[in-house]
Amino acid sequence: MAEFEPILILAIFLQLVSTSINYIGMTIQKKAATKIPKIGPDTGYRKSLKNLIINKAWVFGLGLNASSTFFAAGAFALASITIIQPLYGFGLIVLVIFIRFYLKEKINRLDIFGVLFGVIGIIVIGISARLLPVVSYTDVLDMFLHFRGIIFFAVFLSIALISYIVSEKTKKTTSLVFLVISSAIWTSTQNIFNKAVATAVRDAGFRGAFFGEAWLYTWSFVLLFLFVSIIGIIMLNIAYQQGHGVIILPIWTAMQVIIPVLSGIIVFREWQPGTGYEGWEIAVQSVGIIIMLASIVVLSISNGRKEEFSKTLSPVIDNGESTKVLELNSKEDTSIQTELNNNN
Repeated sequence: MAEFEPILILAIFLQLVSTSINYIGMTIQKKAATKIPKIGPDTGYRKSLKNLIINKAWVFGLGLNASSTFFAAGAFALASITIIQPLYGFGLIVLVIFIRFYLKEKINRLDIFGVLFGVIGIIVIGISARLLPVVSYTDVLDMFLHFRGIIFFAVFLSIALISYIVSEKTKKTTSLVFLVISSAIWTSTQNIFNKAVATAVRDAGFRGAFFGEAWLYTWSFVLLFLFVSIIGIIMLNIAYQQGHGVIILPIWTAMQVIIPVLSGIIVFREWQPGTGYEGWEIAVQSVGIIIMLASIVVLSISNGRKEEFSKTLSPVIDNGESTKVLELNSKEDTSIQTELNNNN
């Protein structure tokens, strides 16, 4: 294992960079999404798409998210998804620091507990981390086409579709929960397809993967990646506009870890006997994943509460224009004081 440690360290480092960029990009997109007309049939889907594209902040956030994909691909190509994806919660730790120094928001007790859980989770996962035997892109394709892979995707994508249908038929809060579940399934699935593409590039090189012998395999998974990403992003931005960060963030972020990890166990068989993991390593890794999920939930709730509080200070009306309550109150106080001085 010692000789492979540098590769494993590099994979973990790439994922930490990826998730940090991803969360900053998501935060920028989230802020931008609340300042444009609501996405949906009332505005018109073509008009909604145009509103997103012409919003510079939203496009910048999308660019950060897209760039994070390349770092994640490097991590997936070098290490198992059950090791890499639980580290996704690290982005929330970076987000706490980003918000503290960039937006000047205070760090509360939940933030501190969440960060501590995250650091402990990373250490525990690092202790149990092991490089598994290299799996070729043809082996990955066989795993996708195996009945376990087919059942896995059929079940989760069916849940995503049913959740979306339920979200259209239910009331606001319940609707939002099912919309977030659907969005989370679509966007988490992109990580699985990203691993497939990264494996092809690792084995055949960029030219061989996209223009050589593996081109059909690679482009098929690229199209699947784009398909699930676009659907997930649209749904997530609709959820952003409905607010309730306390509901959105814990569900969405936790599922970004749970579904890819389950794919690693079920589809890629990374915990299967004979792959190199011993029983105690799987047990320790499971504890690390649970601790990371705890960190994700705590930090997501904290971030969501901050969003709800900020909306009480600066509510956003339907046309997307921010109503600066504090500034208006300040101006009113100034005008009243002026009138009193004139009367005197």
